[in-house]
Amino acid sequence: MRSEPKFTEAVAHYCETMIEPSPSAWPLRKLLNQFDRYYAAYMLIWNYYGWVEEGAPSPTLARLKTVSGLSPRQLTSFVTVLRQAELVAAEPEAGNRRRSILRPQAELIREISRSCVAFLTAHDHVHAGTLAGIASASTDRLGRMIWGSARQVLSSGTVIAPYPTVLAMAGYDGGYPVLTAIMADHYRRIKGHGGVALGYAALAERFQVSRSHVGNVIGWLHKNGAIDEDRAARPVLVDEFEQWSMSEMQHYARLVTSLFPSG
Repeated sequence: MRSEPKFTEAVAHYCETMIEPSPSAWPLRKLLNQFDRYYAAYMLIWNYYGWVEEGAPSPTLARLKTVSGLSPRQLTSFVTVLRQAELVAAEPEAGNRRRSILRPQAELIREISRSCVAFLTAHDHVHAGTLAGIASASTDRLGRMIWGSARQVLSSGTVIAPYPTVLAMAGYDGGYPVLTAIMADHYRRIKGHGGVALGYAALAERFQVSRSHVGNVIGWLHKNGAIDEDRAARPVLVDEFEQWSMSEMQHYARLVTSLFPSG
């Protein structure tokens, strides 16, 4: 796929989508732009849609604890924050009102699937497809897509695991968004356009994180040879990011084609 003439342009568009400022003053992306919390929310969606789609056990907090990746205390605290933000509803289960099911709300599903849909859009750009529109036709479809993706992760492992820099960035608060900003800057530069503001203050404001969080991310990338002194992406980073992007495009394209064969 990387040899396709529109591939680089598609990845550049993906990066531009991912660095768009949050439409909400509430720091939703700050909450979810760290791998452990993102993964827990992703599995919360899997938990609910597994129950809806295939009659899996009830999507309770207890069941989520078995797959979330967080400690029981961390998960309980995280779910409490999601409930307070009205991103998750805890509803009495029919037939056992002493037990609550966790229902992800539309805003959470849309935010968790934001990168997935952006990768589908990139895939469509390369192949003149319509998969992003098919997947995002409803919040329910997005939820089912996350459920299908999580099933594969549980059986075969994460897509991100073979990409050490991307994985490391995902582990930092705001790390992945900063990475996409650096890559967006790279693609703007090769097009001869004005770059992305990569100063600590600019990145911190854009991604609703602290300057120290940005500093930790930039420091890791410098130390590991991924960026130059001016924070430009080095070829090794470009190669890894494009390989990662291709893997994500293919992963979600296969899922959507399988889940929604009639479009």
